[in-house]
Parts: sequence; C-alpha cells; structure tokens
Amino acid sequence: MGNLYKSARGKMVDMDKVKLANENTVAVGNMKVNARGDLLGSGGQVAQGRNAVMDQIYAVDPAPYSPNDPDIYAQQQADIDAGKAKQLHDLANNLVTPASTQEPAVADTAPAARGSLASAVAKTVSVTQEPLVDPRKPKGPSRI
Repeated sequence: MGNLYKSARGKMVDMDKVKLANENTVAVGNMKVNARGDLLGSGGQVAQGRNAVMDQIYAVDPAPYSPNDPDIYAQQQADIDAGKAKQLHDLANNLVTPASTQEPAVADTAPAARGSLASAVAKTVSVTQEPLVDPRKPKGPSRI
C-alpha cells in the first residue's frame, strides 16, 4: 500500500501507483528526460539511464596528492631524515659553524610602527570636562 491521499472530490489517490504508471512519460521542460530521470535521445528513446547519469554527477576524481597516503608520508619522512643527517654530518665535520656562534648578518633595527596601539596609549592627553547643561532649561526662545 502506497501513500494514499484524498482528492478534493473525496476519491482516494495512490501516489506511488500514479508515479509508476507515468514513469516513461516525457517530463515537461527543456532537460530532455522522462519522469523517472532517464536521459532521452532522438525519438524519445532512453539514451542513458538515471543511475548512470547520477553516477556521472557524483563521480569524484581521485586527488593527485593526499598527505595521508602512506607512501607519500614515508617519502616525506625520508626527505626530512636525510636533511637532518646532512646537517649533522656538516656540523660534525666543521663544514658549518654552529647556529649559537653565528653573528646576525644584519642588525635588528626595524623602524617603529606608526599608529600602533602602544604609541596611542603612550600619548598624554589632557581632558577638561565642562558642566552638564540642565535639560529642563529651554535652549531657544520661549515665545514667538
């Protein structure tokens, strides 16, 4: 038993039977499909079924790169380990001076930022407060 609905005239209508009876009817619109969703070709013949159409729509191309791929992860770890081993080798053979004894190439003299929060807070401002005006007192002429 399908979905039964009562029409305006009081008759019972089974919507599932109506859908199945009109499955191959050409749908209204410009999509060239039938009521079921099959793609129609010339002469109203089914060119491609609805399942094939939906498979094409929802098909996901495999990603060319996945960071979670075990092979790619192992290659990245091997590259990192090789880089660390080269640094240790160079350091052990005195090819590179240790980072703690290296002098900075350029002195750290960055100009102070203009309009920063610190400069705004550091400025001294004197505030003078005027007495409040009585709101009950009229501001303009009392008579015209």
